[in-house]
Amino acid sequence: MKAISKTFFLLAICMMLMAACKTKTGGSPKVASDFSLEIQHTGCRGNCPAYNITVDAKGNATYNGRRAVEMMGNYKKTLDAKTVEALSQSIIDAHFWDFEEEYGGEVADIPGVVTIVTIDGKTKRVNDIRNAPKELKELEAKLEALIGTEGWNKAE
Repeated sequence: MKAISKTFFLLAICMMLMAACKTKTGGSPKVASDFSLEIQHTGCRGNCPAYNITVDAKGNATYNGRRAVEMMGNYKKTLDAKTVEALSQSIIDAHFWDFEEEYGGEVADIPGVVTIVTIDGKTKRVNDIRNAPKELKELEAKLEALIGTEGWNKAE
C-alpha cells in the first residue's frame, strides 16, 4: 500500500509540474498564443509622423515608416519574451477592452493613434484622434517605450 501511495504522490507532483510548465507561446505562459498588437500613427497633411508597428506573440516586430520619421521604410526586430509579456500585461492592466472604440471622431488633418489588440480570440481597435482619456495616452506611450527604438534592422 505504501508503494502505491508513493507512486500516486510522485505522479501527482509530475502532473502539477507539467501543468506549470505548459505555455501558450514559445516561452511565455502569460501571453496568449494569438496575441498581436498594432500601433498606427496616422499622420496629417503637414509634417506629422506616420508609421505602423506590429508585434506578435513570439516577439516578431515590424515597423513601417511612411512619413516624417527617421526610419523610413520597413524594419524588423525580435522582442524577448519578457518584453512581449510586459506589452500584453500593460494592455490588460490598462483595461484596454473598456476603452471606447473612438475618441475625437472624424476630424480633418489631426494626427491620430490607432491601437489594435488581439488576445484570446478577441480583437479590439481603438482610434485616438483627440480627447482620449489620460489612461489611453499613457498606455500608448508605454507600449511604444517597451517596443523601443533600438535594435531595428532594415528589412530587405
